[in-house]
Amino acid sequence: MSLTVDGFEDMIAGSLGIEEPWYICKCTVDNATQTMHIYVSVRENAKICCPKCGGETKRNGYEKKERTWQHGNAFFVYPCYLHCRRPKVLCPNCGSQQVSAPFERKNSRQTLLFEGIAMLLVKDCPVSTVASHMGYNEKTIVKIMKYWVNKARDNDTFEDIRNLAIDETSFRKGHDYVSLIIDADQRSVKDVEKGRDGGVIDRFALYLAEKGGNPDKIEGVTSELSRSFLPAIERNFPKAEHTIDKFHIKKMLNDALDDVRKQEQKDAENKRRLFLGRRLYMIPESRLTESQKATLLQMNKMYPKTERAYRIVSALDEFYRSQNVCEAETKFDSLCSWMRRCRLEPMKEAAQTLINHKKRIINYFRNRLTNAICEGINSMIQTAKRQSQRLSYL
Repeated sequence: MSLTVDGFEDMIAGSLGIEEPWYICKCTVDNATQTMHIYVSVRENAKICCPKCGGETKRNGYEKKERTWQHGNAFFVYPCYLHCRRPKVLCPNCGSQQVSAPFERKNSRQTLLFEGIAMLLVKDCPVSTVASHMGYNEKTIVKIMKYWVNKARDNDTFEDIRNLAIDETSFRKGHDYVSLIIDADQRSVKDVEKGRDGGVIDRFALYLAEKGGNPDKIEGVTSELSRSFLPAIERNFPKAEHTIDKFHIKKMLNDALDDVRKQEQKDAENKRRLFLGRRLYMIPESRLTESQKATLLQMNKMYPKTERAYRIVSALDEFYRSQNVCEAETKFDSLCSWMRRCRLEPMKEAAQTLINHKKRIINYFRNRLTNAICEGINSMIQTAKRQSQRLSYL
């Protein structure tokens, strides 16, 4: 069945970016197969430039077989296909050349609009969901995604990068890790390197230089508290102000708090209550509800060591509320002194770590760099990983 609605061909041509001398020959709907077909051609008398050098050419016929592309069917009731026998030209400089259609990407059997819709969807949905929604197979969606991601990566420039955020995350079952390197100012991923050792930083520094950046112009770097990262950052970005991410410092003290809790739990009369209430100690004091505060007050009377460790963690939160470097240094020294005298071994060990990295911790109050953007991306990666694992069991 042919479609004869006035202006329909012009509407379709506009959605495909088709302009003269290209035009829509006809549009048909096959009710038997429930598909829509759009036929595209080029004017016989049109002058076409060489697609390689842009020079004047002579028409040299058409390709032998009609080519078909999958078009996005979000705008149509039925899946839609485009058909075209593309013209060839004879260039005096480049020889015989195949002319591409305005709606296609070279070597792809999907239209640019189809690929654009797919890329919009994969930003927020698993590949399997996108493939199902678009009526296509997952392998093709992955190929489309890889092409445009690699194209964007190749065209990306690193000349203006001044501050970096570096973090690690697992991406498979077991202990397979990747490290994310992010432009902290633009909040965009610049590189993903396999592993979580100093070689990650070395490789990125080389890649940075290849992409037009300059390691000597990096002004600030924030990372986790990693023995392998620290020397590599100093080696590759000698002029950068290195900041230990505050979220990782908080995690280190929370881990020390939990160690204190476990030690006290062994000797406690009511072990079960301390175990069940352990998550309360992970909540910042400022975020506790009235009910939680009441419960925690009772537990603090029963478990004084864990209560003391909790107050130390709360003091760390107060330290990070400092308004300037001078205030931060005063609070830092006071906190470390308290931790060293608190008679809680996990906290004493954490205090020594803080002292060893005092300058890198205090740098936060100079540049306010954090790994918050990395944590957000890590969360998306872990969500995608869980979804893929769940789908593998279905």
